[in-house]
Amino acid sequence: MSAVAAAPASGRRLSRGARLGLLLGPGFICVVLPFVAAMALLGAYSLNLRDTTGAGLGLSVWSQFLGDPFNWRVIWSSVQLAALSTVITILIAYPTAAALLRVRNRFYLVVAYVALFSPLLVSVISRSYGWLLLLSDTGFVNQTFGLFGLGPYRMVFNETGVIIALVHVLLPYAVLPILNIMTQVPPVYREAALDLGASSWTVFRQVTLPLTLPGVIVAAEIIFALSISAFVTPSLLGGGRVLTLSRMLYDNIGLIEWGMAAVQAIVLLTTALAVLFVLERVNRATHAAKQD
Repeated sequence: MSAVAAAPASGRRLSRGARLGLLLGPGFICVVLPFVAAMALLGAYSLNLRDTTGAGLGLSVWSQFLGDPFNWRVIWSSVQLAALSTVITILIAYPTAAALLRVRNRFYLVVAYVALFSPLLVSVISRSYGWLLLLSDTGFVNQTFGLFGLGPYRMVFNETGVIIALVHVLLPYAVLPILNIMTQVPPVYREAALDLGASSWTVFRQVTLPLTLPGVIVAAEIIFALSISAFVTPSLLGGGRVLTLSRMLYDNIGLIEWGMAAVQAIVLLTTALAVLFVLERVNRATHAAKQD
């Protein structure tokens, strides 16, 4: 009797594939489908398929973009700006995460997290404008330098101000993955290395850094993807003198140059994915080396 009653209940159970589909379905509909549709539309515009002038299918827009040396300089400038922002952010985020890991007082820890994540609570325009005031020739930073007989230094309308502002807002995105991987490293590894006579620098170089490198690479991937696509901060603090691919893309949208804007959007995405692919390969190689 119990076996008969259990049969319908087991029959009503969903298969593993059906459960997986129900779990992934909403995310697939909200994220994957719009992305695929957007990329298809960009591809159509870049190939003149949406051109109402009757030009027809062709690579004229692509040849126009790729044949201009100025566009290649802008691409390199965008990659360089994103790479510098990523490196500086990681160099600040790593010791920050290590310091947070050592805070034992709950009150101080909450204060540290609030200070760290406060940039995310402020509008990007307000934050960029605030940095514009702080870094201007007569701003707080240059006034402070003036007390020591230094400056004024030109820190706005150039890459310096853009990088400072980007590092400020992107720092939390780097601290989190690094802090997460640090919490997974058993403290006994460091203690054992110290007991064996290794110096603090040797312990960091041969124990701590290799074990936390996956978190550093993940942080670098996040920061690079966000910084290479940043628009408001380079536009305001760059003052039109710091050219990025995202700024050119925005300008072409304003000029209703849909084909060129589509090409630039695809190039921007491809450039970011290429760098992320390289970083992911490094991450896998690091993981394989640890397995060996």
